[in-house]
Order: sequence, then structure tokens, then C-alpha cells
Amino acid sequence: MRHLLSLLSLVFAAALLACGGGGGSSAPAPTGRLTLRLGSDSFPGYTQAVVSLEKVEASGDGVHWTALGNVRASYDLLALQGGHSSLLVSAASVTAGTYTQFRLTWATVNYLDGAMQPAYVAFPSAARAVMTMPATTTLTGTISVPADGTTTVQLMLSGQQAVQQRAATGYAFQATGTVHDLNLSARITGHLADSVGSLAGVEVFAETADGTGLATLQRRTYTDGSGNYVMEGLPMGSVYFVTAQPAGTSFSYAAVAATPVNALTATTYTADLAFSNAQVPGALTVSITPASSLTQGTWAELRQTVATGASGVQALIVRSQTVVTGLTQDQAGITGLAPGSYGVAAQRSSSGGTPIMKTGTQVVVVSGGFSTTSLSFP
Repeated sequence: MRHLLSLLSLVFAAALLACGGGGGSSAPAPTGRLTLRLGSDSFPGYTQAVVSLEKVEASGDGVHWTALGNVRASYDLLALQGGHSSLLVSAASVTAGTYTQFRLTWATVNYLDGAMQPAYVAFPSAARAVMTMPATTTLTGTISVPADGTTTVQLMLSGQQAVQQRAATGYAFQATGTVHDLNLSARITGHLADSVGSLAGVEVFAETADGTGLATLQRRTYTDGSGNYVMEGLPMGSVYFVTAQPAGTSFSYAAVAATPVNALTATTYTADLAFSNAQVPGALTVSITPASSLTQGTWAELRQTVATGASGVQALIVRSQTVVTGLTQDQAGITGLAPGSYGVAAQRSSSGGTPIMKTGTQVVVVSGGFSTTSLSFP
């Protein structure tokens, strides 16, 4: 009888295993696919910013990381602005779910130019300078990957503090950035022109405003040789103010803004800008104390109230420039300014965190003149 019971027990256990019972097994987690693209904002003052990427990982909690692929390639970030993002990873298989952090591990070698390790920036004069890199940069954003589906993600590097020049240590890469589902993101395209023709090489801003009217820069890019621009990876559901202030060595235009773009859907919107009445430019130097530490990034902003459409106005950022960090203070020398009154502000981020803004006074810039102002962080 005891032998019969033992035999029945074995048969029952085998039946449980065959049916997936007994708590000893579970169905595999559903999987989806993740495609990654790398894009960048514009960086004023540079013609190239070449960095090398080793690998990319994703996480839903900042603790457990999923490898998405070994990249091992170099990229000129300025070639990735204006809608020219580059494919990093194609259809990587991942567990379906929500991912909120994407970690870029930078390479310690330059795959493009072995003489400029590990990265470099180039200037309009054709000179180049080595740029130091952090070990990693983590970009944030909420990305959902459905089971048996594919999500295409844009990793977007911000231009506000991407390259920090320090008197003591040279150039350092300190970019922050965000992550966007391209299927849930809008694009804004447009054309800039004056009475003569298209305006090439003009920096264009896309901004949002909070309930108090404070503008925040969301995307920046340059017009191409035909005066056209593209800004992509803009989360839908926001109202975007598109503005620009063209300038050359001997002329400048007052800032102009387009009718606000209400990006309700993930489609392409158009915002053209037209300029007239060129003026002789002035310049403004913003001095900021104390000097940024090695873990801080600081940039200066100039704001003006600009007409937005037939009857609206909005205080917008018309110029934004990363500072040069000296031994005792930071400075931003902003040239090509149209004559007028500007609200001056500075923003400072520590270790890539949320920046703190310091607001200064209104400063008047005159044609051919050089104005100065100063700000102090507590």
C-alpha cells in the first residue's frame, strides 16, 4: 500500500510540473523592442563637438540596468542637431514595461581621431581643443515598451551647459538631456528670411512658459544653408514659442517670435520667421560670482518681451550662452545684440541637477556699444 501511495505521489507531482503548477516555474516575461536614436541641441561658439560612446543601458528604477547595445562609435554632436539624429541601437529586445533612465557610458578613446583623446571641440577658426568626458551621463524620461511592440526613442542632449570652458582645466563635457518617445513627440520646422533672402546659421529656440509666464528653453538648433530648421523630440501637449535673433559681425535684427505652436498631436508643425530693419549690433558681458565648481554648469540668458502673433506678447529667452569659468568668476560675452533693453538671468546646475536661476536687472544695449552687468549666486 505504501508503494502504491508513493507511486501516486510521483504521478501527481509530474502532472503538476507538466501543467506549470507547484510554484516551481513561471511563464517568461513578455518582451518588446527598443530602438534608440541620438540627437543634440546646438552649442554656440563651436563648429564641432566630437564624443565617443561605448554603450547604452536602460532602467526603470535606477538600480537594475538592461544593456541595450555596445555602440563603440564617435559622433559629432553638432551634426546631430537640426533633425539629423543618428541611429544608436536598432530593435533591441527588452522586457516590456516602463523605463525612466537611460545611461550613456562614454568611451575613453576617440574612434574618429586618435590624436584628440577622448573627445574634442572645434572652433570657427579651425582650431581644436581636447575635451574631458565624464564616465557616464544619465538621461531621463518615461518610455513605455509594449509587449510584442517596438518603441523608438530619441536621446536628446541639451545645449545649455554641454561644453564648459574652464581657465584651470580646459574644456569639459557636462551635457544633461532628456528622452522622448518619437511616436508621442512633435516636430517644428520653419524658414528664416529677411528682405534679401534666406538667413543661414541662425540659432532658433523653442520655449514653453509656466503659469507665471516664465519661459524655459526646450530645444535649440541652427538654420541650414537655405535658412531652414528642424526641431524634433518635442513632447506633444505643450504650447511652444519659437523665436530667434539673427546677428552677424556688422548687423543684428530685433528678436521675432512666431504664432505659438499648440502641439496637440505627434505631427509636424510649421513656424516661419521674417526679419527687417537691420541695425548695428552691441555687446554685453555678464559676470557671475562665485566661479562654477568642477561639478557645476552655468549659463547666461537674455530675455525680452516679444510679440507672438497678432495680439499676444510673451517674455522669451532670446539669447542663451554657456559661461567661461575663470579662477574667481564666470563670464559670458554675448555679441551681435540688437539695440534694446534685456532682462539678464543666469542658471547654475550642480552635478546635472535641476538648475537654480538668479535674475539680475534690465540692461540697455546700444548700437556699437559694450555693456556689462554682474550677478551673484548665494
